[in-house]
Amino acid sequence: MSVLQLGTLEKAYKILDLYYENAESFTFSEIVEKTGLEKGSVQRLLFTLQNLGLLRRHQRYKRYSLSPRFVSYAVSFIQADPLMTKATRHLESLARQTTESVGVAIMDNAHVFYLSRIPNLVSHDFALLPIRRHAYCTAAGRAMMAHLSDEDVDRLLALSPLRRLTAQTLVDPDEIRRRIAAAGDEGFAWQDGEVLEREIGVAAAILGDGDIPVAAVSISIDKANYDLPRAKEVFGPMVRAAAQDMSSPALSASSFSSGFAGRKPVQADAAR
Repeated sequence: MSVLQLGTLEKAYKILDLYYENAESFTFSEIVEKTGLEKGSVQRLLFTLQNLGLLRRHQRYKRYSLSPRFVSYAVSFIQADPLMTKATRHLESLARQTTESVGVAIMDNAHVFYLSRIPNLVSHDFALLPIRRHAYCTAAGRAMMAHLSDEDVDRLLALSPLRRLTAQTLVDPDEIRRRIAAAGDEGFAWQDGEVLEREIGVAAAILGDGDIPVAAVSISIDKANYDLPRAKEVFGPMVRAAAQDMSSPALSASSFSSGFAGRKPVQADAAR
């Protein structure tokens, strides 16, 4: 641990991090077990996190969950982030060209989050935001990983469950790396029925200061209307151009490597 790092804050983070992939509540005993912290420390931290408004406790069932305060933080992030403030204008233009669902996704560790989205202008399909997916099987995730070092890609894949969401989902790390490399060569990434069976995804990375990937422009395409070669031919240049227009040295992102600290690699055999 760095001399600048606060041990108490790190312990509090361990509790909050339980909710990173779990949309559920936990009892006091479950929090002690999952974090490995001493009961006394957990008791004091839970009391503090409650008083700060970061956690809430169900009085009847004695279970702890995240408070709506985190919604406020998320709204503040979206309103203050320079990319998100201009994303809608670019997405509206792209949506008019395609009539397909278009969106902007960011990456946090091994996940991508779709924060801004314009639905299919013909069917007006609807989805709650944000949407969280594992990066390894999404076009947006692969587009961003194509601009990372091999070491960072390896770390991301080690943190991913690599499980099949559909019969088409790639779970072989070597094959996923080949798709990422191909995305780097072509300037955009794709997936064919790997997240949803009837969907093709095409995406390109938005680059910030130092050519670090800060987000990705993504299009979701109905397989009833396009096969993969045609979807890549039609929509690949569109997302690539949109991503280039949105890229700027004024956009910044923290190093991906710094976000891996404390994350445990997933056991691939168990995940499959």
